[in-house]
Amino acid sequence: MSRIALYRKYRSNDFSNVVGQQHVTRTLEAAVERGLVSHAYLLTGPRGTGKTSIARILARRVNDLPVDTELERELDIIEIDAASNRGIDEIRDLREKITSAPTSLRYKVYIIDEVHMLTREAFNALLKTLEEPPAHAIFILATTEAHKLPETIISRTQRFDLRPITEADLTARLQEIAKSEGISIDPQATQLIARASRGGFRDAIGLLDQLSVLGESLTVQHVAAVLGMVEESAIQNLIAAILARDVATTLNGLEELVVSGSDPQSVTYQLLDSMRQMLLGKSGESAGQDQAAWIIECLTKALADFKVTNHYSLPLELALYRAATGPQRSATPPVQDVSAETATSSASEKKTAESVSRVKEQQKANPSLQADDEALCLKALSLIKERNNSLFAVMKSAQPRIEGNELRLDCRFRFHKERIEEQRNRQLIEQTMSKVLGRDIVLNCKLSESQQKEKVPDPNEELVASALEILGGEVVSG
Repeated sequence: MSRIALYRKYRSNDFSNVVGQQHVTRTLEAAVERGLVSHAYLLTGPRGTGKTSIARILARRVNDLPVDTELERELDIIEIDAASNRGIDEIRDLREKITSAPTSLRYKVYIIDEVHMLTREAFNALLKTLEEPPAHAIFILATTEAHKLPETIISRTQRFDLRPITEADLTARLQEIAKSEGISIDPQATQLIARASRGGFRDAIGLLDQLSVLGESLTVQHVAAVLGMVEESAIQNLIAAILARDVATTLNGLEELVVSGSDPQSVTYQLLDSMRQMLLGKSGESAGQDQAAWIIECLTKALADFKVTNHYSLPLELALYRAATGPQRSATPPVQDVSAETATSSASEKKTAESVSRVKEQQKANPSLQADDEALCLKALSLIKERNNSLFAVMKSAQPRIEGNELRLDCRFRFHKERIEEQRNRQLIEQTMSKVLGRDIVLNCKLSESQQKEKVPDPNEELVASALEILGGEVVSG
């Protein structure tokens, strides 16, 4: 016998039971009660925070429908999934039908989910409808990526930004549902589910539903096992190895966790949570803020890389390698104090240009100067290696050379170019080179010609190639 999934059974059906979005529901409730309903709304926010539920509730309320009304049977409430109906033909069809009066209700309500998926042509067609909508039509647009919507669309709607639901609100709601369903669960386990869901009610209740089939009292261990999480002691051991700049222990520790069945993305989130506490000074571990921020930056990059690669643990492996070999602790003195020289001006740029020209003329007159520059460049690279080994590896693959007052790098991968041009890395490179060569050196980093011709790089291939460049090795096909 089939059962109704908990997320469907407990989906909010009235503004009063929407979890954690009172700033939105209170305003919409007042608009309905006062008869000040707009012709178009935009609901945006992370997935699972209640966008579609609020849209359906609003559709019911403006038409005075009971909370238990099945909207699928209402011909005047139309839900469109823009992910699968994203073309101009679908929007043209909508424009043709919208002019007809509602069949039985007061308003025709169009709920367009994931509206950011529409094509440019479809947006243009929708815009014309939003500019001159029929009095009987209401549009409710929902999206997780409002930044992808044209400003012309956004400006013609009332926008409401839904927030990630707080851990406290999620925990309280999960405990209510567990009690109602007769599910025995430890309070700590409920809290862990809420934390792992990261503000998404649908994810939280889905996980509770998944665990409930075990038919026993649910504990923190049950939740951790399903999520692929690891014990806190293992996370702290990884962090200690990173802070100690022990690359081998860091990567070996991660490999042990992955082999034992831990999910790399879950481990990444756990590391991020711990490092955030460290950055805010709320944990027992001590690390310079610069170092903590660098590690968080590496881990955040890994989360983005997980979306573009099929390699199970590679993004986290690269992130931990960079974290352990990245910027030194804040106590490490800088190569050169340039705090008074950070601001650039037209006068200094002119002086640098004149210096470049002068050095090039000297090198033409005396070729031995070029050889000296090459030797000094190698010396500067060795100093950079001591400070940041992974940056040195990326630079070395870009064939560094000194030309006048420029350090020129030809990067094979966009990923490498972006890494080198990060503010802290650019500063380290230019400071070190300038000090060793005895004159101001400016970084000039470009993509190789083959990469410039490639319009759409494959992020998956770039990530693998970058790993091979930095960590060494080769791809083995099996």
